[in-house]
Amino acid sequence: MKYQGSCHCGAVRFEVESPDDPEIENCNCSICSKSGYLHLIVPKRDFTLLCGEEDLITYRFNSNIAQHYFCRTCGIKPFYIPR
Repeated sequence: MKYQGSCHCGAVRFEVESPDDPEIENCNCSICSKSGYLHLIVPKRDFTLLCGEEDLITYRFNSNIAQHYFCRTCGIKPFYIPR
């Protein structure tokens, strides 16, 4: 099944393919737990950034491995690349 997502203002848009009954995970890191972010982790091949690459900024903390992407305009984190 394909799903589309975006940041709040729509500058960053993406599409993701996942099983019909996806496994959604909670993360206990400070940034995800404070924002209530839930995780749908898919292989990179199942994720397509449709637009807005130039509108993204990256934030890394702690181990500096996970890449949290935020929209420069609205500040929303539409996706991230996990550790």
